Parts: sequence; C-alpha cells; structure tokens
Amino acid sequence: MMDVRTIKVGTHLKLQEGVIAEVIENMGDGEWLQVRCLQSPARPDEVGTVELCHAQDIFKVLNQ
Repeated sequence: MMDVRTIKVGTHLKLQEGVIAEVIENMGDGEWLQVRCLQSPARPDEVGTVELCHAQDIFKVLNQ
C-alpha cells in the first residue's frame, strides 16, 4: 500500500482497471484521496465523477 500523504492536489493517478484520476483533495490520513475520474475504459459513464480512492487502489502516480 502506498503512503499518499505527500500526493498533491492536481496529481494524476492510474488506478485499477486502467482508470486515470486527478486528485482534488488529500485527506491527510495517509490512506484516502478524493479524486475525479478523467478516463475509465471499462465504464466511460464514470468520467467526471468524484469519489474517494484508497491508497491500495493506486497502481501508479503519473505526475506530481
């Protein structure tokens, strides 16, 4: 599991299932981020939605 405390707002992440998301808030607890979905190959209707993302769901930090 990744420690997400240092991930800044605006960072793009690659999540499970190829989802690309942008961090819009870091909760500061080392586990949770609020993200906006930018790309979702399996579920395109989720693009633009906002949800919480747990550190274990992060596959890769794309930029910071």
